[in-house]
Amino acid sequence: MAKTLSVPSALALDGGPQTVTAPINDRWERVTDLEKEYVLRVMDNFGDAYAELDLFEQEWREFIGTKHALAMCNGTATIHSAIFAAGAHAGKEVIVPSVTWHASISPILHCGATPVFCDADPETFCADPADVRRKITDRTCAIVITHVYGNPADLDAFREIVDGTDIVLIEDASHAHGATWDGKPVGSFGHIGCFSLQKGKAMTGIEAGVAVTDDDALYDRMLALGQYGRCGKLWSTAEFADLRNMGLGVKYRANPLAIGMVRAQFRRLPEMNEKRRAWFDRLDALLSAIPGVYPQQVYSKAIRGGLIHYAGMFDTEAIGVPVDTLLKALVAEGVQTKTEITPFGYGVMHLEPLFNDYALDNVGGPWKDLPSDSRVRRQRGSLPVSERIHGTAFWIQTPIDPNPEWVEQVGAAFRKVIANADRLAELAPA
Repeated sequence: MAKTLSVPSALALDGGPQTVTAPINDRWERVTDLEKEYVLRVMDNFGDAYAELDLFEQEWREFIGTKHALAMCNGTATIHSAIFAAGAHAGKEVIVPSVTWHASISPILHCGATPVFCDADPETFCADPADVRRKITDRTCAIVITHVYGNPADLDAFREIVDGTDIVLIEDASHAHGATWDGKPVGSFGHIGCFSLQKGKAMTGIEAGVAVTDDDALYDRMLALGQYGRCGKLWSTAEFADLRNMGLGVKYRANPLAIGMVRAQFRRLPEMNEKRRAWFDRLDALLSAIPGVYPQQVYSKAIRGGLIHYAGMFDTEAIGVPVDTLLKALVAEGVQTKTEITPFGYGVMHLEPLFNDYALDNVGGPWKDLPSDSRVRRQRGSLPVSERIHGTAFWIQTPIDPNPEWVEQVGAAFRKVIANADRLAELAPA
């Protein structure tokens, strides 16, 4: 059935009425008395403050359904620990998407290994299993997949890829707290699952993270890397026991005050996910009816969680208007999006200087001795789907429990902007 649009009014850019006038009225408070209660409880128990980590790890491993959970100071530390545990070092390769945040990639360099970028599924924005399969070599030690904006990747396909191999599957679930695949929490499908608990995430300690695994050896390697002062009592195997409580001497241990806040937020996670899913689904329905607008799609077995961003893409060729002009028009209509794409953009991480041929000869540590094939310039066009996502995507502010009228008006703003495509084409820079 063809998509239809109502007759548009004048664009706000042309002096017409702004479409989005309703307040968001998000009734979800990020910090409540519950968070304060949990943090104060840690302070009142100052002498045994680190017990808060034990309590949270028990709760989180029961929630995800894994044998181990390990609280850390941030999500980047969980990715570094996971990639290190997978055996990444000079001469090894880690396959990673370009549609992700740079913290999914930079730890590969920290371990001296080479990032190998894969393309994305054009509908879900997650790593494309077929392209990942093409990128595997005898040097591949790990695959990192990102559940983009809380939208699960095709976990059946990725499990099939690694089953029977020694390749470690790492789920970057930084955005995906409470997301599921086939009824089971994400983070439990890979060999290691990594969650960020940073300020912008669904569950937050302002800065914190947590990794999960069923594998005793991988758990001990993560302990060894970053849990000095704590690892001695937690070893599951004898591999590092002689290092006692020192491990390898790095401290990625979480702040108990942050974990106290996280534990309070954890109790509110189901409510938050339910409320966000409801308005995401409504806006999906509104935008899917507009020609040239394509909300991020969800696999049939997936249920989103965390939902850090509402996102989609424009078919700019069909609409006949460049993305920056469309975004400018939406902002004028009152849609809370951005008129520019961050230089650390999802989709073009493979083009960032750090992951190309940026000279690191004067830098110490593993960076100085990176393999020469990890410092080659990657050309634009090498990951066409990822680059198209980056170049045509939109992101919308993501409240928890918005005013329903606001949601309807956001949908109306998109309809108005696309229906005025001819006028926007005239306004677009030559």
